[in-house]
Amino acid sequence: MHAGESSGGVNVTSLEGEVRRLEAKSVEAEARLKSCQDQLNTKVEELRQSEAALEALTPQVSRLVGEESKVRDEQRHFEEHVGNKVSGYFKRLSAAMGVDDVRKVESEWRHEKEIAEARGDELARQLRNVRAEVSMLEESLSEFKPGVANAQVPKLQQELQQQQEKETSMAAAAEEFTVEIRGLEEKLRESTLEERDKDRILSRLRQESKEKRQQLMAAEKRIADMGSEKQTLMDAREDILRQSVLEDVEIPLLRGGFSALQDLPEEPRQHRREPGSKAATVMDNTAAILIDFGSLPAEKQAASSGPAAKMLEEEYRSEIERLRVELKRRSPNLKAISQMQVVMENVQNVSLEADVARREIEEIEAQFEAVRKSRRAKFTDCFDKVATVISGIYQKLTANTAGLHADGGSAYLDLEDTQEPYNGGIKFTAMPPAKRFRDMHLLSGGEKTLAAMALLFAVHSYQKPPFMVLDEVDAALDANNVRALAAYVEQTDCQTIVISLKDRFFVRSEALVGVWKNKPEETSGVLTLDLTKYLPGDAQ
Repeated sequence: MHAGESSGGVNVTSLEGEVRRLEAKSVEAEARLKSCQDQLNTKVEELRQSEAALEALTPQVSRLVGEESKVRDEQRHFEEHVGNKVSGYFKRLSAAMGVDDVRKVESEWRHEKEIAEARGDELARQLRNVRAEVSMLEESLSEFKPGVANAQVPKLQQELQQQQEKETSMAAAAEEFTVEIRGLEEKLRESTLEERDKDRILSRLRQESKEKRQQLMAAEKRIADMGSEKQTLMDAREDILRQSVLEDVEIPLLRGGFSALQDLPEEPRQHRREPGSKAATVMDNTAAILIDFGSLPAEKQAASSGPAAKMLEEEYRSEIERLRVELKRRSPNLKAISQMQVVMENVQNVSLEADVARREIEEIEAQFEAVRKSRRAKFTDCFDKVATVISGIYQKLTANTAGLHADGGSAYLDLEDTQEPYNGGIKFTAMPPAKRFRDMHLLSGGEKTLAAMALLFAVHSYQKPPFMVLDEVDAALDANNVRALAAYVEQTDCQTIVISLKDRFFVRSEALVGVWKNKPEETSGVLTLDLTKYLPGDAQ
């Protein structure tokens, strides 16, 4: 039964763990799904921006494709020209060497060299085979018996002579092939040198071709840049002409007339580069407009480019801006009356709100002043009471201490700021009996304790507490000061709970509560003792 319960508990625990794991996976999957959705939205936005940028770049791409095809055609023509130059060079070289084609002769020579090397290798192999057969025959002769050897000597000598003749012929053929191979190697070296020279010439031609191609590309790039700059200037000119029509600015023309200016429509610039379109026609109309600069001074007509033109343009722009500001300043404000009425209504509303806020501020200031006076009155009442009784309390605590028969010490409370007590602090001065005046931090531990207790009792005299707890306040006091403190505590009107280790203090109490350690049981024990029946007049 218990085993079943334990196994059931294990299953439940494992199921709970599995559920928590699945919940964690679900939360993680939701977070990943949200992240994927955010990424998808970001990618969709990037795709939209890319499509927009692609649509904006489509005309430029078309133009660049056309320019690229043109450059490729020119490159192909240039490569054909270089190929023709190389072919002509090899033809002149073949004519100088007395052959039909130098490259064909070189190929045939390489083929013959390979055949000769193969034949030489074959002859060397046959020569090794013959020498091996001769050595085998010699070994066979040495193994035969004398009788048999004598019978076969003529035959073997004949075969040996045949083999030697064959070896001699093959050696002669090998020598001939060696001489032929040397000649072919010499031709190979000469052809190699010529080939190197041709390669150097071809490399130089290719380098020149590459440089020419780079120069061609740089020139095309400069042409493209100049075309873009030209198009930009034409667009700016068209915008200026269109703006002059919209703003009714009369421009002196030499060609085109005012009708041509009015025929300029407002259309996006990215659609103006398609040949045969209406935009191209508009560009042609724009180019047909010729402005008359004859009314300008001669020095300004001469400043058509360079820094002088820029300075002149800045001067004209400044003048136009000045005239625009002047026109704006002189133009009448037809809505001034309605705007004035709105402003007056706003002023009245703001004045009413200001009056309400002013009355609220006055009420709040009156309430604050009443609270401040009440707080000051209560504080002054408490401070005066405490300052009045603290000296007497301190005298009682310090009277007849240290074996001296004196009236006790003196204690004072002073405000650092009598006008605004909360802006400053309270200075507490205590002078023990038979000692001169010192700062509080120069007093001994017992003297500081008595001064602090006097301040505590003085504050309690203003508003008596229901009970008071003193936790080992007699730790720094000697026997006489402990006796004086116990006597004062004994005559107080409130219930006092004292925690002390000195018998001179707690023997004068009405009850004792002791806490001790029970070592066998390793616990704390509590003992209580009623001392009222042990307190006669001379108890100590």
